[in-house]
Amino acid sequence: MIGIRIRRLGETRRLSASLVAGSLMAGFFVKQSEASCIKRDLEALLARMRQRLYPETLPVLGFYWFKTVKASGYGRRQWKKLNRLMKRALGEQLLDGPSRQAIADIQSWIQQTVLVTGRPPRPKPPQPERIYLTLSSDLLQPYINRLLHEWLPAEVARLLTSGRASSLPADGAVPSLVTGRALEGLLVRERLSPRALEMLLQPELFSPHYVYPTDLEILQDVILFLLGRISATPRSVMPATLLCVAPDSQLPENYGEGVQHAFLAQNPGGEEVHVPIAPAQALEILKDEPVRIGSVMVTMDGRWWEAVRVQSGEPSSVVYQPIGRLRLDYLADHVRLRVPWPRAQLSWPGEIRFSATLEIFGREWHPSHWEQDAEGTWLHLVVSRILPMTEIVPAEDVRLRRLRPVSVDLAWSALENALASSLVQESSEPIERLRHCDLIPLGRAIFELVASLMSGPLPPREAIECQLKGVRYLEAQVSSKYGRVPWRILPPEVQANVFKIGSYPELVEQLNQVFDSLPERLCGAIPDPLLGKAPMFAFTTLGLTTIFARDQQFLNWSEGRE
Repeated sequence: MIGIRIRRLGETRRLSASLVAGSLMAGFFVKQSEASCIKRDLEALLARMRQRLYPETLPVLGFYWFKTVKASGYGRRQWKKLNRLMKRALGEQLLDGPSRQAIADIQSWIQQTVLVTGRPPRPKPPQPERIYLTLSSDLLQPYINRLLHEWLPAEVARLLTSGRASSLPADGAVPSLVTGRALEGLLVRERLSPRALEMLLQPELFSPHYVYPTDLEILQDVILFLLGRISATPRSVMPATLLCVAPDSQLPENYGEGVQHAFLAQNPGGEEVHVPIAPAQALEILKDEPVRIGSVMVTMDGRWWEAVRVQSGEPSSVVYQPIGRLRLDYLADHVRLRVPWPRAQLSWPGEIRFSATLEIFGREWHPSHWEQDAEGTWLHLVVSRILPMTEIVPAEDVRLRRLRPVSVDLAWSALENALASSLVQESSEPIERLRHCDLIPLGRAIFELVASLMSGPLPPREAIECQLKGVRYLEAQVSSKYGRVPWRILPPEVQANVFKIGSYPELVEQLNQVFDSLPERLCGAIPDPLLGKAPMFAFTTLGLTTIFARDQQFLNWSEGRE
């Protein structure tokens, strides 16, 4: 018996020792996994810094990378580990000045928000129910152009004038971080679905004809944050657009259209861009000596390329090599751009020929003066205007009417917040304090409607119809300025109650007259069979598809709405 007890005691001790060892091993591997994840996050940041084309956008990259990491749920131990790795990176990595400053800024944020307080920020729980918006594929490019050239300048101006952003620096350029915050606010208010945000990252949507590369870098940083991503794919060099053609060039008249089919080629001597031309055109150009193909193009990474030779045979092409990178100059009273001229001469016979009008980076430019230096001849341009949307998107495309000015979206967002506060306080006082005074009567009527729908049993049909008619009457007073009431301004619990009146056709008709972008089952639309039986509803309005989804999570949405 004693021997048996001893054996059992030994087995128990061995089992306990193995459990302790297993626990220690598990803890070791957890720490190793955490360390590798932190290191991978930092390596992703450094890789994106190395890919940066314009160093002035590095503060945006650092800020939104930090926000993404913060939203992922780092604990105090992980933050301390990240801080140590960043100190090591500053000592070991070959980083330029702007990259070092961006890392130093992140370390400062870590110190202020985590290490000093001792309480790491916790990610906000995702909301269980939302309305998401996705864009039709043929509206993506118009949407990008409107976002960057109409809504963004207005939102930046609002931030600067409201005191929510730093003032303009001495060089007159809008700080890149202000641009990032403005884009974040716009995209959050749009409630774009993750799929729609993914689509906005497609490289074929962007052309240097319409988009300045710094705006694209900032937009990518904001979208990756909203998607909760740390890493980024390398930016595409193409497409290209023709900037200028020398007056004596023998390039064909429609050469600018051919540039749209240019492609990037890797050669032992470096990168080249090839513009396809017909073999007969190549032979015609090569008849003269010297060959006259003076022209300059710009690619989506901001580089300008000069024509260096003609490649005959099959296929034939004009070959370009990179020379430098274009940058906007904000120092003068007007935005300026210094572009290379393809021939180093002081004068030319005949008329100077540009590709159509001189349009680049979403702006129209006119020549200011010439400059000759050791590097060549330069043409200084001054911006004339921002390219209007009517010249980018056909005016008859009625589906774009939904894309309202940002001031209208801001007004509806203010009413949305006031309505939510009024429901919590059971008082219309927050609505009475709206800055948009013309929306206050309408806001009162909407509050009375939703309060009656939330107060218990569903009111009689006649009472609801009377309230809807009152909302519609007051809406008509402001519809020319603000349009119809967006469905999104109603809190989710109110929307759920509104669905209860869907069995009354008269009330549904009234809802459609009052609210914009109603869910499908309140529009009488046919359900999409591709959505299956999941608790999700989709509808299309003017080419824009809205999805009402339950239990769908969007990592950083609630944080972006702060």
